[in-house]
Amino acid sequence: MKERTINEALYYLRIEGGIGQEKLSRGLCTKGAYSKYESGERRIDRLLLSALIQRLGKSSDKLPAVFTPEEYHYFVWKSQVLEAAEKKQMDMVLCLLEEPEAESIVIHAALQQQFVCQMRAYVAWERDADLERGIALLKRAMNLTMPGIKNETLAQYRISMEEMQILLELARLQIAGKREQEAAELLLEITAYVKHQYRDYEAKVKVYPKAVRMLYPLLLQQQREMEGALLCKEAIDMLLWQGVLYDLKELLEGYLACSAGFAKEEPQRIRFSRQLWALREVYEEFGAEQYLSGECRMYYENQEIYLVDEMIQRSRLERGMSQEALSEGICSPENLSRIERGKGAPSTRNFRALMDKLDTGLDYYNAKLDTTDFLLLERMKELDRAISLRKWEEAQRLLAYIKSRVDLTLPLNQKTLQASENGMLFYTEKLSQEDFLRECEQALGCEGEKWKEERFWKQFFTEYKVDLLVHIAIVYNRMGKREKSIFILEHLLSELKKSKVRLADRYVSSMTVIGNLSSYYEEAGMFEECKEMCELGLKVCFESGRGVRLAMFLGNKAEAMDDELQSFTQKSKDYWYKAYYLSDLMSYHSATAYIDQYYREHYDSNIIWY
Repeated sequence: MKERTINEALYYLRIEGGIGQEKLSRGLCTKGAYSKYESGERRIDRLLLSALIQRLGKSSDKLPAVFTPEEYHYFVWKSQVLEAAEKKQMDMVLCLLEEPEAESIVIHAALQQQFVCQMRAYVAWERDADLERGIALLKRAMNLTMPGIKNETLAQYRISMEEMQILLELARLQIAGKREQEAAELLLEITAYVKHQYRDYEAKVKVYPKAVRMLYPLLLQQQREMEGALLCKEAIDMLLWQGVLYDLKELLEGYLACSAGFAKEEPQRIRFSRQLWALREVYEEFGAEQYLSGECRMYYENQEIYLVDEMIQRSRLERGMSQEALSEGICSPENLSRIERGKGAPSTRNFRALMDKLDTGLDYYNAKLDTTDFLLLERMKELDRAISLRKWEEAQRLLAYIKSRVDLTLPLNQKTLQASENGMLFYTEKLSQEDFLRECEQALGCEGEKWKEERFWKQFFTEYKVDLLVHIAIVYNRMGKREKSIFILEHLLSELKKSKVRLADRYVSSMTVIGNLSSYYEEAGMFEECKEMCELGLKVCFESGRGVRLAMFLGNKAEAMDDELQSFTQKSKDYWYKAYYLSDLMSYHSATAYIDQYYREHYDSNIIWY
């Protein structure tokens, strides 16, 4: 997605929702400034873009986030503040709020100030037990971007996820202050708003489950158990559809508490109770709570993060260009050096010129499709998920839908959809290994095993390039050339680790590499390496709040333990047992079938899971 299309996408989303410019931009920017963003006269910063997309009822996770070093530094600082708050380290929170990042405006003044105000409210209550000051600070935070908002009339406004988090925090303080009725009314208003105003699952799942997690205990107090059970089940379904771990354990507990005594809910209660047991056990053993607990956490992020300096430097090195050659006609070599060292950021014009000269096809706004239709970006994410879970009928339906709606004359769309279709044909054995390998190598420009060359690994690896390399590794493994597969995946993981961006902030790319590498280590008899890779995979799952791959890493670790000892231990049996329930919980059906077969062959042929 280019600068032009992101502006047009905003316009079409706004018109589709029947929303005026003034209503959408309220508190974020003037109507005049927004008009310039929408028309393309002015570049929109990433934080503001995200807030506007959220107010339109969508999630910005469909667009990889391209940050300047300064912006990413702020992002990391913000994460540190939230982490300290979740661990109840209030003095640390205050120290961080005194650092320059709290005052230095690097993205959007009102949104940055809003976060600081919100965190001071959290400290006011958690450390000082000053309820009224906490509530006053939250109202001040809300008024920074939503002046004059009234809780009882939320439907009149356009509210982002970040703004919703402030309302949720307000409800939490109301509960703490024994104002349960006020809190229940606010939470019901929030859940109703999210269901009707947020227009995709990625947007809903960022707010709705947390609201229900706070609401169901209040409904239990009012003896509205069935209402609480239905809300918990709805929230759980949202989380599982996206594979999200945040709030999942608590909502499973909530459903079981609310549904006790309802006979018709018994089959679901049995399933959830065993899946909850497995989730709790894994959380405890692998320390998941340090990443997933905490009431002040905002919401999970599900986007690839790229850094401008790394994009430029790695692309230049891969092409063997000097700084002088790349900067000629664009900026001074000294300026380019500062940019590559993360000491400055290029202007929009210079960044685009550098990317064009490097022939990367990258821009500030990147997506897998070149389209103004956000619905197609949603369907593309669903297609990727269906392919990863081997749901071929669903994947074929989604691919056909996207092809019927997208402009197939655009190179990006051709490239993306051809890659997806080739993968589907290969994994369903309708495309030969040799043909698929050739297609991937041509798309990546590494025919003749150029991936063996040191220079090849200097380039910047986007999610698309990571996918192609993993496909190449998979083909080599199927050809019996496992050493080549491991070589490619080890080098790819090493390059991802070299980035200043955490593996968890490039979850999709990280998972596909770590998952396949753990499997190939096990097949190659490299059992210690396999177990270490599984531990890393579990950690990244928890850090990112994503749970689809939990069962796979447990299973891979258990299989490595079985093969290493050439016997079946109680420990590995327990891992397989938990892996089954977690794969079933996350609807990872191909993994569930494999685990069931393995368990019956090696442990208990008569197992009854439920």
